[in-house]
Amino acid sequence: MKTTKFLLIIAAISIASASCSKKPATKENSEQSVCVKTETIAETIASMPIHCSGILSSKRISKLSFKTGGIINQLLVDEGSVVRKGQELAKLNMTEISAQVQQARVAFEKAERDMKRVRNLYTDTVVPLEQLQNATSAYQAALETKNIAEFNFQYSRIVAPANGKIIAKLAEENELTGAGMPVLVFSEEGNDDWIIKTGISDKDVVLLNLGDNATITFDAFGSKQFTAKVTQLAQTADPTSGTFEIELAVKPDGYKFINGLVVDVKINSMHTQLVSLVPPDAVVEANGNKGFVYVVDKQNTKARKIPVTIAYMQNSEIAVIEPINKIGRVITKGAAYLEDGSRINEVR
Repeated sequence: MKTTKFLLIIAAISIASASCSKKPATKENSEQSVCVKTETIAETIASMPIHCSGILSSKRISKLSFKTGGIINQLLVDEGSVVRKGQELAKLNMTEISAQVQQARVAFEKAERDMKRVRNLYTDTVVPLEQLQNATSAYQAALETKNIAEFNFQYSRIVAPANGKIIAKLAEENELTGAGMPVLVFSEEGNDDWIIKTGISDKDVVLLNLGDNATITFDAFGSKQFTAKVTQLAQTADPTSGTFEIELAVKPDGYKFINGLVVDVKINSMHTQLVSLVPPDAVVEANGNKGFVYVVDKQNTKARKIPVTIAYMQNSEIAVIEPINKIGRVITKGAAYLEDGSRINEVR
């Protein structure tokens, strides 16, 4: 009896093995579809915002310096000092400059005496006209030399050009400074004219015009937005940075502005272009200004992978240059799970 059962089990295993070996291995015919949502994207005319950062400063800010070089004798103010118009702020050691003035005055007095003596001799027909002309020329040259020396003497000290505040001190007492080298930075009092200076690339500067509006924000003032306007555009690039410097005017709007605040700037260029605004979820494999979107094919059964060129981001939408609406409905949800040719199931 046991022998008979054992033979039956062996026979069943052999039949099963034979039947498996005869069945061919085939790929599953039914491909799983991906549930997606789609949207018809319309083209629109939009301006390309330009993002950059800059530094806030008072428009009427002055770098004060001496007319001549020399050793700084006294600095009479510190950073933050409030000063009045005409107040003396700094002066040089006047030893050398005073000697130059005295030397010029002595030379002028001699030239004046010489000219008067030659004029008298010419009147008496003792000397020719040429000698009188030479003496007169020497007198005039000495006079101009004296005027220059006295002018330099006057500007060997720095006075406040208006009521205001010292916002930076660039030198110290007993230092040797050159002619025209900034010593103090001065900001005029009661000045609500503030500007932002920043540098932008060549591809951005060609999109801007004077009068373009901008929105700016400061870390110091949280989410508060200020409006600004482009007032200057550089006509040549900075040789050091390669960028083009622009200037924007901004009003404090009741807030306390301070020189040197860092500003985030978004300029709304008047330059417009035809773009398609798509949701960020629709763009995949973005790299720089390149990316891809998926659209529904004509049979509404598969996804097609389409390359696009990204122009910019605006209000949580990505602007692409291609007219996607002419290609098909864009897949906005589920695009991350697709490949070119994937089967889709559109969900409303």
